Amino acid sequence: MDSLENKKRLEHIYNQLVHIANGNFSYQIERTDKNDALEALTFLVNSTTEELRDAFLHQGFIKLPNSYEMVVQLYFELDSLGQITRTNPTVDTLLHYKEGTLKGRLFAQLLDKSSQKGWKKLLKAVPKDKIWELTLQLSLSERSGLQLPAHFHIIYFPEYANQVGAFMVTSFDLVKKEETDQGFLQKKLKKQLQAHGLLPRPEKTETHILRAVDLENLRKGERHIMDNLDMPLPSIRELAHFCNTNEYKFKKGFKELFGMTAFQYQKHERLRKAHILIEHTHKTILAIAKTVGFKKGNHFTREFKKRYGYTPSQLRKRSK
Repeated sequence: MDSLENKKRLEHIYNQLVHIANGNFSYQIERTDKNDALEALTFLVNSTTEELRDAFLHQGFIKLPNSYEMVVQLYFELDSLGQITRTNPTVDTLLHYKEGTLKGRLFAQLLDKSSQKGWKKLLKAVPKDKIWELTLQLSLSERSGLQLPAHFHIIYFPEYANQVGAFMVTSFDLVKKEETDQGFLQKKLKKQLQAHGLLPRPEKTETHILRAVDLENLRKGERHIMDNLDMPLPSIRELAHFCNTNEYKFKKGFKELFGMTAFQYQKHERLRKAHILIEHTHKTILAIAKTVGFKKGNHFTREFKKRYGYTPSQLRKRSK
């Protein structure tokens, strides 16, 4: 435990806990192949971070103080060799670099070892004579050693006229913004999406305000779903009765609070739990599917890929 390596691992755990305390659930601790108490603690801290992140995502559908709904954009401009030419200020903030010090560095140097390999393969394999784009999951490493995993959208523009070839690398992430009126942001974003035809125009509907007692009743229903992910979802009438409310209040309130129906929420949580078990345990994929309530493996695989963009088997191979 007193070795330099273990002290560094403890430092990463400490830094991660500091981020959690400050309301930032973006980071993860890089896993090792060791089988010791520190590795178990690392797994626990990473899992807790993910749980908190998802919990506050659900909470973001109602207006609460100190909400966690502000989306921060990470933006890199790279030359054709992958060297950073420009970033937005948020990159320096999240990765803890002084302003301007990233210019001229290779983008690969900001990635963890696994992501570096994928990035270097990408640079070698893709064409440099035409525009292309793709989305890729990568993990950035901030200066203290914690990981910042995210999905990056990468666009390459080839050399044209007097312009040299360049990459545009963009990602989004969630952090705490205490002084933000999330209700205002939600309305503004919704109006923008409706204006561009990406959301239907609002219909006149009855407004429903959740009281404290309604919140407590709905949280009770949510806990029941979470505690019984392996079981079929009860009927809306049964869930409403369990939550000491009526069907109308349960359906309207649950969707308002969690942003989805009870059925959608159960499937969301089943797949999220399955993702954690596949990535961090040695259980068979079929056993995990049954653990989270999927009776048929092919149905589980189909829903998992629809949610994450890759199959359970692909995740298991990547996690080894």
